Amino acid sequence: MIEKLILIHNYGKFKHFDIAMSDWDGTFKKTNVIYAPNGSGKTTLALLFNSLSGNNELLLKKKSFGSKIAPEIKFMSGKKELKYTNNKWNRFVPCIEVFNSFYIDENTYTITIEDDMSKPNLFELSIGEDISAIKNSIINATNEKNKISKKIDGIKTSLKKAKNPKEKNTKEKILQQLNEERKEKEKFIKEQDKKRIELAEINHNKYVTCINKYLTMFCDNISISNVKIIPNASNHKQKIIYSININDHEISLEERVDLSLKYCLSDGDKNALSLSFFLARFDMIPNIKDYTVVIDDPFTSFDFQRKATTITQLSRLASKVEQFFLFTHDLHFANDFNNSYNDQVLNLKISHYNNSSILCEHDIKFEMLNGFNKDLMTLRRFYSDPKDNSLYLREVIRCIRPSIEGIFRLKYYNYVKDNEWLGDFIAKIRDSNESSPYYRLKEYINEIEEINDYCKQYHHSNPNYLEVNISSIELKNYVRRTIKLIENI
Repeated sequence: MIEKLILIHNYGKFKHFDIAMSDWDGTFKKTNVIYAPNGSGKTTLALLFNSLSGNNELLLKKKSFGSKIAPEIKFMSGKKELKYTNNKWNRFVPCIEVFNSFYIDENTYTITIEDDMSKPNLFELSIGEDISAIKNSIINATNEKNKISKKIDGIKTSLKKAKNPKEKNTKEKILQQLNEERKEKEKFIKEQDKKRIELAEINHNKYVTCINKYLTMFCDNISISNVKIIPNASNHKQKIIYSININDHEISLEERVDLSLKYCLSDGDKNALSLSFFLARFDMIPNIKDYTVVIDDPFTSFDFQRKATTITQLSRLASKVEQFFLFTHDLHFANDFNNSYNDQVLNLKISHYNNSSILCEHDIKFEMLNGFNKDLMTLRRFYSDPKDNSLYLREVIRCIRPSIEGIFRLKYYNYVKDNEWLGDFIAKIRDSNESSPYYRLKEYINEIEEINDYCKQYHHSNPNYLEVNISSIELKNYVRRTIKLIENI
C-alpha cells in the first residue's frame, strides 16, 4: 500500500512539489480520486504510478523541461521509504496493476500478460504448484542451453584459429555434437512450454468467459472466442490473439491476418474491449485484496450508458482491492464515482502553484456547485471559518453581489431581465408602489445599498481596487448581513 507522498521534484510539471506546500498532509486512503484539469500534469502523475510497478525508464521520459537534475520522488510504502533517485526506484510496489493509455495500446487488438518464468502468470495462479515444476525445468534447460551456446561460440572462435587439419576435424565434431545438444534443449523447452500452456487452457477459457461478461455490460454486439497463446520469452510476455464476433459476424483468427480491427471498431468499442480485458484479470486473481489498482481516465469515448456501467464496475473493483487510485480530467465523472462508491474517498486535485504542479485537497461537492449556490456556499464557509488570506478575502467579497442578484433572479424570475443587475434591482425597489412585487423590500433598501456600496470599492470598476486593504473582521460582518438579507428576500 502507498501510504504517503512526501515530495516530487524535477518531474514533468511537478518541478518542486513538497507536501508542506499543500493543504493536504500527503496521506492516501484506500480509495483515492485525483482530478486534474487538462494540461495540469495528470498523465505525468499517472505515469509515475505506472513506474512503481517495475519500470525505472518511464520517469526519464518526463523529466521537467529545462532541468539538468534527475527527478527525485519520495513516498512511504509499507512503512518504509519508497524513493526515486539516481534514475531508479530503490524498490518497486508488488501487486500493482495500471490501466492507462499504454495498457489500451497493448490490449485492444491483442491481449498482453506478464509471463515471468520465476512466478505464475495470470492463467497459472490457481495451478501454481502444478506449473512450478514445469517452469523450473524450462529455467534449468534454458540455463543449460545458454551454457552450450557459450561453448559453441568458444569452439567457433578457436576453429577459426586452428591450422592443424586433425585439430580442426576434432573441433568440428565437438561443434556438431554441441549443436545437436542445443537442438535437443530447444526442443525440450518448446515441448515444456506447450505443456504449461495446455495445462492452463481451462483458465484461458475462464478468462474469455470473464471478458465476455464485461463486454455484455458495455456492448450488446461484441464478444470474443478461440484465443491463441503466443509466448515470447525474450520480453517475458504472452500475447493472446482472439476471434471476435461483431454484430453476429465472426472475424476468425485467420481473417484477422488480412482484416484490421482498427477499422472495424469504434473508439468506444476499443475502450470497451481494453477495459473488459483489464477488469476480467481481477476475476482470475485469487489474492485480489493484495493489489493496488491505478485507473487513468477510463472514460474517453463512452456514451452515457457505458459511463454509468464503468463507474459501477470501478466502484465494485475499488471495494475489493487493497488500494485504488482513479485519475480523471472529467469533474462529473469524479463526482459520479464518489456518489456511487459506498465508503470514504480521498479527493485530490492537481493545481498550479509557484511555477509547479501540486496536489491539494479537492472539495468536489463544492466545485460541482455553480452560480448562486457556489457563491452563497463561499459566503457561508467564510462566515463559519474565516481565513485571513488576501486572495481568498477578495474572492469572498466578489461573491456578495452575485449572491444577492442570484436570490433576486430566483425569487422574482417572472420580473427580472437577463441584463439587469443589483443597481437595477435597487432602483426598482426604491420606485416601487404597493402593487409592485418589490414593494415589501423597501424596509431593506438601506441595507442593500450599504452592502452594495461596500462591495463597490473592491470591484474591478474601481481603478485602485487591488490597493484597497481588506479587514477580515469587517468583511465577516458584511457577510453576516448579506446572508441575513438573502434569507429575508
